Amino acid sequence: MPRDREGSSSGSSRRHGHRRHSSHRHRRRFRLKNRERNFAAAVCSMVAIVTLCTALAEPAWFYSKGGGCRYKRFSTMLNMTLGVSNFFYLGHFEKYDQPAPNDETKLVTHYILYYGADPTETLVDCVTEKGALVMQCIIGLVFAAIIFSGAGFALDLYGPAQRLLKQIRRHAVWNILAVLVCVTVNGFCFWEAQLIKDLQEKTKHHAGSKVEVHFDVSFYLVTAAGAVSVIAVACNLLQRYPPIHDSRRSSDRHRLMEDFDGMEVIPPLGAELIPPVTNVPPPPPYAP
Repeated sequence: MPRDREGSSSGSSRRHGHRRHSSHRHRRRFRLKNRERNFAAAVCSMVAIVTLCTALAEPAWFYSKGGGCRYKRFSTMLNMTLGVSNFFYLGHFEKYDQPAPNDETKLVTHYILYYGADPTETLVDCVTEKGALVMQCIIGLVFAAIIFSGAGFALDLYGPAQRLLKQIRRHAVWNILAVLVCVTVNGFCFWEAQLIKDLQEKTKHHAGSKVEVHFDVSFYLVTAAGAVSVIAVACNLLQRYPPIHDSRRSSDRHRLMEDFDGMEVIPPLGAELIPPVTNVPPPPPYAP
């Protein structure tokens, strides 16, 4: 019976030591991983993602005034807002020629874009085939910026320890790509605005009408997303990290410390069976 009791106490001690060893290891790994996380950059990436999604959903990218852009062929609306939502569907164009309002000897080509499954969903004299292609390129670029920002958000939030992923995150590669894509989207918007204005000048109803084409809400949302991505890049590049070789040495040192802790807290088998040494006589007095 005493031997069984001693064996059970030895087993419970080993289990307790194993639990302590596991908790120490978990805390050290958490500290190592937490050093590679960047919550400020992750928040900036999430804000950029939300802003870009809002820009896609917002129907106002361009504002046109004074030209011939309208939703229906016989409509007289001269103030129009255009968004990328009109170009998700692969529609088709219909073209026809009419004499110019100020010169009947000159023919002007008009463009009707059927952008939806319903034949009544049309855009008249708003964009040409090239303008529709540019708008679809803008849609693809915005989705690419969302993907890049999402990848940067995942790396900043998780803080991977793999060397390649660590270098990509520390140098903010995904956020830099998101910034470049946002700048490219703005460049395509300038190109699209010029294409819209050229068509409005040709199709305006009155010779003296003043054509105006301005950027609307979504353009500024993309600009804001690019600015927030720049802040995410700064958060990653300005954060201080240990060098790669130092972090590798640190991880090896922590691994050795974990092994030492395991040796320290787990008693050897049969240690409880050895009685403590008591009543040991003192050493003899020193005699020179």
